[in-house]
Amino acid sequence: MRDGTVRIFRGANMPPRTSCQPCTVYRLEGGLGLVEYLIAEADGVEYDASVRLGDVDGHLLVGTRHTERPQWADHVQSLTGYDAGLPGVQPYAVLLVPVGRWVFALTFGSGHQLIEDDLVDQGFGLMFGIRRLDTERLGSIASAALDVSARLSLTSFPGGSDLGGFRLEPFGELITRVTGSANLDDLTYESETHRRHQVRAGNSLSLPLPSSAHALVKDLAALTRIVDQPDEHSALRFVAQTRKLDRHHRLLPQLRARLAAALGGETGTGPLALAWPNTEIRDIESAGSFRVNRLGRGGPLVLAPHEGLGDLVDRFATIDPSARLDQLRKAQVAMCFDTSGRADMGTPTSLRKWFAFETTIDNARYCYHQGEWFRIGEGFVEQIRDQVTELLTHRSDLQFPLWLPTGAQDDEHRYCEQVARQPGYLCLDQDFARTPFNPRLELCDIVGPGDELVHVKWLGRATAASHLFTQALAAAESLREEPEALQQLGQKVLARDRNRTIATPSTFVLAIADRPWSVDHLFTMSQISLIRLDRVMRQLRMRLEFAEIPFVSKKEAKLARHAA
Repeated sequence: MRDGTVRIFRGANMPPRTSCQPCTVYRLEGGLGLVEYLIAEADGVEYDASVRLGDVDGHLLVGTRHTERPQWADHVQSLTGYDAGLPGVQPYAVLLVPVGRWVFALTFGSGHQLIEDDLVDQGFGLMFGIRRLDTERLGSIASAALDVSARLSLTSFPGGSDLGGFRLEPFGELITRVTGSANLDDLTYESETHRRHQVRAGNSLSLPLPSSAHALVKDLAALTRIVDQPDEHSALRFVAQTRKLDRHHRLLPQLRARLAAALGGETGTGPLALAWPNTEIRDIESAGSFRVNRLGRGGPLVLAPHEGLGDLVDRFATIDPSARLDQLRKAQVAMCFDTSGRADMGTPTSLRKWFAFETTIDNARYCYHQGEWFRIGEGFVEQIRDQVTELLTHRSDLQFPLWLPTGAQDDEHRYCEQVARQPGYLCLDQDFARTPFNPRLELCDIVGPGDELVHVKWLGRATAASHLFTQALAAAESLREEPEALQQLGQKVLARDRNRTIATPSTFVLAIADRPWSVDHLFTMSQISLIRLDRVMRQLRMRLEFAEIPFVSKKEAKLARHAA
């Protein structure tokens, strides 16, 4: 320019000029002293004092957390001789700001680790996301299954996608985090830039917040107003249908009383089952037993990995109902390599994380899972139940002999061999196929006289139904999509009956013992999984049928063996 001034023209792709900076914010229940929102074990504290933010008194905690020698350092040193100790520090800061009836926590670095988790307003960020995220430009969605499969999923589209691209079931999953472009109207960032911004919404909310104290307090108040707005016009409204209950929920006393009753064997409150915690799923295959310590009188209980509910209920029945949940919290479960419960595999976990329970109050379904309570939205429960009830009417005509449990580890295999003694039945249990996509595939447990593929399961644990559905789905998809699977099925049938060939199967039969096929005996999320399985089967041009195996309970069979 002639006057010597250099002018910078901002292109469309240049970042907007704003006083705001990215920040992660949590919302906490008000009513406590600000320091009570922070854990007491914070180390490396450099500043811990009240601060003034405009007209509001807040609290700031700043420091560094020292990291220890990494666990992998010894392995690196043993391989190379180099001592890769690499100790270091992690800086952190937490700024607590009371606004109205809430306290907001702005976290920096590893500051989120210093907030008392029990005081966090669960799903606060998601409530904002439901109202402000652009469902045509979502970046990622993280979800978790509330059923006993302990499945965790993260689906991401780097270029963004509409909601349909994520293939979510409106009521089948607990959505834990969503990222995407968001409308930030009423916030400082939008007034300065007139642009949307990519936010991350979960229990916390990550978005740009202003550097001015007065503007910050104003924005935090605006966040509460936004979250309190109606959500009936949002395509993400279903996300709020399944949510964790806060610790002051009015129904918690009633829900806990029902769980305590179910633990003691009382019926009528809802289904109770054992479910492996997320942290223990990796040990399912290698565990020989699990040992329960500090549960009532009688010493430790040593149980087989895929059994134990009856023994635990018997122990809880000896405990006063008012003390059962306290015992549930205090009792510890140790996974063991051996079958006698002596060779521990790792750190024990609380028994409260090992139970799954469901009950219905005022047409809403409540689920106890991994030690937490969740609410599943009204309306859909009855819809799901109606669909499953109709599906379970598709009964098989196959005949099954009485299942008398032997107490042996291979009891299921022995029963399949018993079934195969009938004319026209073949046992393929534990005879695995191998395909490029499935190196260990069980096509079925039994082949019926009409080439039905039968999957057999004793539903003693909550995980059993989920495993049954997963096994059938994998077999059906492989037989339709992998030629190797159908070829190997034919070879296995021919090896057992050289006069028999098998065409492409069209019927799968799910045969169970220990309980009937009834909507009242299936967890809600298991019902959803069953509906999904039926949908896929139909797409593969296959029919799903159900059979109930006559049985003697394991407890009665055990007493009979001891009497003999």
